[in-house]
Amino acid sequence: MKRFKSLIQFISVAVLMGALIVVSQFQQEVRPASHIDIRFDQKKETLVDADSVNKLLIQIVQQYSASLKDGIVLSKAEKGIESMSGVRNAEVFSTISGVLVAEIQQKKVRAKVIGSKPYYIDELGGEVPLTSRYEPEVALIRQSETFEIEGSDVIEILSGIESRELLNKDLKEIKQIDSHRFSLLFNSLPFEVIVGEAVNIEQKMTKLIAFLIKAEQEKSLGQYRMVNLSFNNQVVATKK
Repeated sequence: MKRFKSLIQFISVAVLMGALIVVSQFQQEVRPASHIDIRFDQKKETLVDADSVNKLLIQIVQQYSASLKDGIVLSKAEKGIESMSGVRNAEVFSTISGVLVAEIQQKKVRAKVIGSKPYYIDELGGEVPLTSRYEPEVALIRQSETFEIEGSDVIEILSGIESRELLNKDLKEIKQIDSHRFSLLFNSLPFEVIVGEAVNIEQKMTKLIAFLIKAEQEKSLGQYRMVNLSFNNQVVATKK
């Protein structure tokens, strides 16, 4: 009889312990987020408004507090953040301690278009609206009044100029001539440089440097108003 009672007690304790474990696990699953942690890849917000991200995550917490570890809910939060201007990518996850973390990769601004409706161009050639929170020092693109600018053209030009450090630092402005043709203005050069279409930019910069060296030796830089690099294997310079 005593053995039977001991067995009953053992089973009761085992059932109780199992119930406590299940309850504990359930409490962890339904634990609401106690804190929101927003992390930017550039250490601070630039194009992205942290307050807007915070409001979105608060709404997620309030609506789905019992399932913040659910992949569908976290994906919904990520898509909401990625729909914001200036966001390249977002990852949202919930920690064991109940912190809802958002890791945000922001778009990188490469140029600013000056025209009737100014905007930024990001590293992939996409348009990004201007923001009062962030004014980066980037290349200026003066847009034609007639044509739209292809962001990919701008990135191609900038990438080619960046291969020549001195020219890159001296670049003042990129001017759109027509749909896919551009010219360059440099701070230290008294003339406009026509590059034409956004192709073979590195080679065109090599031709420009060779022309500058020759003109400097001849002390004739001040005589020109335009240098055209758009022709194959030659530089056409127009005097004032």
